[in-house]
Amino acid sequence: MKKFLTLCASLMFSFISVHAQDLDEKYGADLLKPGTAAPEIIINKDGGKMNLLEENKGKYIVLDFWASWCGDCRKELKYLRSINRTYGNTDDIEVIGYSFDNEKSAWKKCIKDSALVWQNYLSNVPMRNSRVKKDYNIGWIPTIYLIDKEGKVVLATVVMDKVMAKLKEIAPSVAPDYLPLESLIAPEKKKKK
Repeated sequence: MKKFLTLCASLMFSFISVHAQDLDEKYGADLLKPGTAAPEIIINKDGGKMNLLEENKGKYIVLDFWASWCGDCRKELKYLRSINRTYGNTDDIEVIGYSFDNEKSAWKKCIKDSALVWQNYLSNVPMRNSRVKKDYNIGWIPTIYLIDKEGKVVLATVVMDKVMAKLKEIAPSVAPDYLPLESLIAPEKKKKK
């Protein structure tokens, strides 16, 4: 029975890995490639303008493009919270959210209700008209970019597992404060005595 459960878990993980690859092939094929300079994002802040990437230069940036009306985005917020708990206190990695919400009140409510404590910014134009959407070739959300300390794309994906794996590569000495996604799929049941 134990061998059967192990086989089922392996097959399930294999299916999810293939499915994850398929998601990037389907929704992430046009995203910026690794090594490409990440386009600057101009943010309206405190009555002025801020260059988002320049402001965070010298750090790796986990840049999450999302919206509160996007069900898939909301599902992935728990993983971003874990990433922020794990890496947000380091001097090297910054989590930043960029929302394509249509309503500021819905965006603010989602941030509050979901306890999003990292930097979050709201696009000032609808997603379909957004310069940022065009610059980053975003056709699907959530889309996550990992940008290096020099402002170049390290990873562009719609698959959170890939982000978590890349962060482990970048900061191997940091103990993750999250369970790997595969452990959430088919946890082994403990035997009762």
